[in-house]
Amino acid sequence: MTSMHEETDLTAPAVIPVTEGQGRYRMLVLTRRLKLPGLLETMTDQAPEVQRVMGKIEHDLAQSIASLDGGGWLVVSHSVAIYNGLVIASFLLTR
Repeated sequence: MTSMHEETDLTAPAVIPVTEGQGRYRMLVLTRRLKLPGLLETMTDQAPEVQRVMGKIEHDLAQSIASLDGGGWLVVSHSVAIYNGLVIASFLLTR
């Protein structure tokens, strides 16, 4: 069991196939929990922690797209949201 102060990988990457025309697309969703949810009340407090977590998501993204269906995927678009200490990053991929 982990405490609220430990970082956890909440889920494996979620991959959603999207088909349109001749292109191949996928949606990839990665999540990470901020180390100190609730204690980071100001943007000054949050920025370094969010930057640290985004670095981990960037690492996870590189590994995920390299191994997804043989690799070769490119990020077309992305979105990042923070909800209750959870960083949710979604990526539209194509190849």
